[in-house]
Amino acid sequence: MAIPIAFGYVPMGIGYAAIAIKAGLNPLQTISMSFLVYAGAGQIIAASMMLSGAGVMTIILTNFVVNLRYFVMTTCVLNKVENSNLGLNILSAHLTVDESFAMFSLSDSNNIWLYLGLAISAWLSWCLGAAIGVFILDLLPVIVTNSFNISLYALFVAILVPAIKENRQIAVVVLITAVLNIILTQLIGNWALIVSTLIGAVIGMYVVDDKYLISGEV
Repeated sequence: MAIPIAFGYVPMGIGYAAIAIKAGLNPLQTISMSFLVYAGAGQIIAASMMLSGAGVMTIILTNFVVNLRYFVMTTCVLNKVENSNLGLNILSAHLTVDESFAMFSLSDSNNIWLYLGLAISAWLSWCLGAAIGVFILDLLPVIVTNSFNISLYALFVAILVPAIKENRQIAVVVLITAVLNIILTQLIGNWALIVSTLIGAVIGMYVVDDKYLISGEV
């Protein structure tokens, strides 16, 4: 079950490493963030904001807003699994990301060890990608290393396009949020992502049909 995630996470980890090193992190810091933070897109956002000169609090608050979904995902996982304990719950919470959550949610199993096997495999593949990145980026041509910087945008496109195709209401919310972010960037700089995300979420509460969110039906 984790093999498809691993194939996607290794190149994504390399892409993260490319941005992190360019932002000024050393190899140990770059790899340690993957082990200790492990937020996927959140790590790439943090590295990108460091690269643009954003302040520490701006980076922390942006990641808090972007990663709020993990509260919901972790709760759903812990409600589904059986024969767990506090230690395993804490480990599961740290390892919960979109892909491992989606795979486990679609499975019929409620075994905590199945979830941990899936989540740990995904986690290690991401860390492996970051480790590969910090060691090979200096050996690659500049045009190749620069191409890894678009990995975040590719990830967001892959996540958004299926939902946009299925529901025009989500497409409207995404468009409004994107336009807000562009406008607010000129006014409030790095805080634009936080504000536009929160405004987009509020608009989505009233625009997107609840039935779609619950069942996936338009």
